[in-house]
Amino acid sequence: MSVIRRTTVQFIHNLLRARNVPESQWPDRVKKIGRGMILAGVAVVVPGVLVDNISLPVTIVMQVCYASLIGLGVLLAFDDKKAKDRS
Repeated sequence: MSVIRRTTVQFIHNLLRARNVPESQWPDRVKKIGRGMILAGVAVVVPGVLVDNISLPVTIVMQVCYASLIGLGVLLAFDDKKAKDRS
């Protein structure tokens, strides 16, 4: 899991560096992007609830998108390093 998180954070850092965001703002931006990914994951499921007949491949793609967005969002939004330092 840490490899996936590290790769995602490096990708986000590269995007933020390209947009000239100060490095001091990066941790907050990564958490904000993680929360946005959680919300986007929920939004991916909404068409499946609203539309009655969806083909199986579309349903599978929606479920994979949902799972990956929620998983990455949780990894980015909730940083467990601070909790370990307090113990």
